[in-house]
Amino acid sequence: MATAATSFGTRLRARIGEHGPLCVGIDPSRSILAECGLPDSAQGALEFGQRLLKAGEYQLAIVKPQAAYFERFGSAGVRALETLTAEARAKEVLVLLDAKRGDIDTSAEAYAEGFFSPASPLRVDALTLSPYLGLGALERAITYAARGGGGVFVVVRSSNPEGEALQTAHRADGRSVARALCEEITALNRRLGAESPGPVGAVVGATCADATATVAALPDSFVLAPGVGAQGASFEDVRTRMSGARGRVLPSVSRGVLAGGTDLSDLRTTIRVLREQARGTA
Repeated sequence: MATAATSFGTRLRARIGEHGPLCVGIDPSRSILAECGLPDSAQGALEFGQRLLKAGEYQLAIVKPQAAYFERFGSAGVRALETLTAEARAKEVLVLLDAKRGDIDTSAEAYAEGFFSPASPLRVDALTLSPYLGLGALERAITYAARGGGGVFVVVRSSNPEGEALQTAHRADGRSVARALCEEITALNRRLGAESPGPVGAVVGATCADATATVAALPDSFVLAPGVGAQGASFEDVRTRMSGARGRVLPSVSRGVLAGGTDLSDLRTTIRVLREQARGTA
């Protein structure tokens, strides 16, 4: 397994080169667990995640567990998430925890310590961050993550329609909030080192009409592209709307992995198809 000194970008590029850019979301909601015949419990959530890893035959670049669906079970859910994360990383599948943490200076750094410290039982490879207390307030967290070989994905343009008004609002200098974030992310990546893509990625929904311009303003970032499948975007949308970031885009599919059935063999077939479709965006 890669050491902590190996950067997130280096490890992710290697996994994309070997397995393609598909990001499989792990969202053990009450309805999904019921659909899969699993109990609505921490154990059910763990078994669902393990089923997806097995169905993917561990031949995935990255998986994205949604923290909320585990945390709803309290400490038992967190332990399930720790177990799932450790199992994925032991097979060199990168883990992007979708927790959208965001706070200021020392508090943000404490979040980073919890997710990126070598001693943490919930050590991950990357974490989603919410920048709406100011991207600058997250710099200590981002620096901590990068120093330990981790990465972050900052929410810039989310796939949910409720976010559009805030993210496309214009500041006094005429730039949209999203565009200003892109420029700050690019500057931060360049300060953190010469590697490109750098450790600061961005979340840009595949459903967003302004995705092309947004990713064009992120030349040094990996881009997590949620919204493929159940939310209405296709891999072709990713390919055309994010063509300027080919090789750096991670199309993310969560509910869509269940489209062909929920048992192990059905999931294996669906994930193989999705993986090949995702290769067309790279």
